[in-house]
Amino acid sequence: MVIGHNFIGGSRSAQGTTLLKSIHATTGETLPYEFHHATEQEVNQACEAASQAFKTYRHTSPEHRAVFLENIADELDALGTDFLEIVSQETALPLARLQGERARTSGQMRLFAKVLRRGDFLGARIDTALPERQPLPRPDLRQIKIGVGPVAVFGASNFPLAFSTAGGDTASALAAGCSVVVKAHSGHMATADFVAQAIERAVEKSNMPKGVFNMIYGNGVGEPLIKHPLIQAVGFTGSLRGGRALCDMAAARPQPIPVFAEMSSINPMLMLPEALKNRGEKIA
Repeated sequence: MVIGHNFIGGSRSAQGTTLLKSIHATTGETLPYEFHHATEQEVNQACEAASQAFKTYRHTSPEHRAVFLENIADELDALGTDFLEIVSQETALPLARLQGERARTSGQMRLFAKVLRRGDFLGARIDTALPERQPLPRPDLRQIKIGVGPVAVFGASNFPLAFSTAGGDTASALAAGCSVVVKAHSGHMATADFVAQAIERAVEKSNMPKGVFNMIYGNGVGEPLIKHPLIQAVGFTGSLRGGRALCDMAAARPQPIPVFAEMSSINPMLMLPEALKNRGEKIA
């Protein structure tokens, strides 16, 4: 099994020589996984692969996309306990919490599949022509929502499954008929890799175009990803500072693009002296 290579156009790519390490969140020790930092060329290739796939994917039927999302959900549910243990090592989150989060993640995929089959997400509207209307005739007007194009997705640190590689931003983009380029979060790269492999299996099983899903590793790859002219929208979950920076970059493009951001700050925790004295070990 290959792990640590970028996902580009249905293939694995490892052009970069800079290697990133996965870290055990509790002990600080290096885990036995290495990840190739994406080069500028690989960022460009991922965007081009997503753009090429979008040309076909945008024309897939809602039913076909619904089956695709359900296949992703099935592949996520099929990831074994070994996978959850890796996620726990990278995040220090307990297995019970991760089991619930995985169910939430696959549930999001199935929810969007239901929305696709319902059809009202299209916002279809038809205003028929009134050629005899005075003082001016009304033309036939028709409206329907369509996918905007390739979407860049940035995963969150605290939700390695539900708000990351296969999280809500990815699910909604794929449901809308948009291809995706995910920037894997550096705090849980092994988790991201196994999830991306699950998505790739669903791509194959669903007969979707290669490049509908792409993922790259590395600090600093976010800026060239946001600024790439083929990227048409951004999904982000994270800090206010990080989200603000992405919004500014997206707005400064020759063609500004929307950033759908859920931003937050660090929640303060107050430890009172008596509590630390009496229950310090338990609190820790």
